[in-house]
Amino acid sequence: MIIPKFLSGNDEIGVFAPSAGIIEETDHRRFENACRRLESEGYSIRASASTFMCDDDGRSCPADQRVAEFEELLRDPRCHAIFAISGGDYECEMLPLIDWDVVEANPKWMQGYSDNTVLLFKITAEHDIATVYSGNFNDFGMEPLHRSVREGLEFLEGKRASQESFEMHSEGFSDRVTGLEPFTEDAPTIWGSDSGDARFTGRLIGGCMDVIEWFLRKGTADAKGFVDRYRNDGIVWYLEIYDMDEDMVRRTLDEMEERGWLDGCTGMVFGRPLFYSGSKGYRDAVAEALSGRDYPILFDADVGHKAPRMAFINGALATFDFKEGRCTISYDFSVDTKASEAM
Repeated sequence: MIIPKFLSGNDEIGVFAPSAGIIEETDHRRFENACRRLESEGYSIRASASTFMCDDDGRSCPADQRVAEFEELLRDPRCHAIFAISGGDYECEMLPLIDWDVVEANPKWMQGYSDNTVLLFKITAEHDIATVYSGNFNDFGMEPLHRSVREGLEFLEGKRASQESFEMHSEGFSDRVTGLEPFTEDAPTIWGSDSGDARFTGRLIGGCMDVIEWFLRKGTADAKGFVDRYRNDGIVWYLEIYDMDEDMVRRTLDEMEERGWLDGCTGMVFGRPLFYSGSKGYRDAVAEALSGRDYPILFDADVGHKAPRMAFINGALATFDFKEGRCTISYDFSVDTKASEAM
């Protein structure tokens, strides 16, 4: 696994819209505040044109332009990390147009969540470059800054190797008036487990289950190679949903099992679902679909659509230490190749 070069205070951070861009005034205000905050710490921000574009269907711009911007950020040696400005529904259109040799030749941190699973999962599972499933760029624009966002940046800077779960979380989306609003933390955060306290280690891989289901159905990404390469380290899957029903959740987990994606699994972690429907609750449906497994399964994790978000680093060797509703994630980057050594 290649760990991209850690950031320093004078590096450039690139931003683009792999799916939807931002056009609302509140989002622009949040973006500008995010830039001010990071620039005050010495970073420079480079926003591609797609960042501020979005058509009626939710596309920032044609797929070939998005790919061109992405590859330009990758090739430019001044840019050391790439953030998505938003999620959406159309990142999948980029896949057949990307020159994957460019991706492999220019390993850089890439971060986002939701639909950004498309690129993050593919880059890590098939090209052995670590990526980060966590907040999109505009999270830096909130006031005050939540510790989850600050800690996420510290991972990219190489200043942090572990993170503790949060005390509260948002139960859903809330309207913005100024654009600078912080996360609405209106519910206590208690991670769950059907097997009590647990500690497990493995290579972390996963993302938004809606996208994982699409990968399985369309055959557009394969995690089996990743599983086979790293199974001696153990494999830890994390999954969270945007909008799925009980049957789709069951079918996705069954298909993952049938494809061998769950081979070597040492633990599974499920985030808080945003939109879910079914005769059984989400946790019950997952537990039933995975019944008989001999590895721990954690629920209601700080990952995905219900903020705040911990930094789930795809490809990294991670240890989850769960006890009495709280969890700490620790990463060991020492066992992997740093990007500067690989080039």
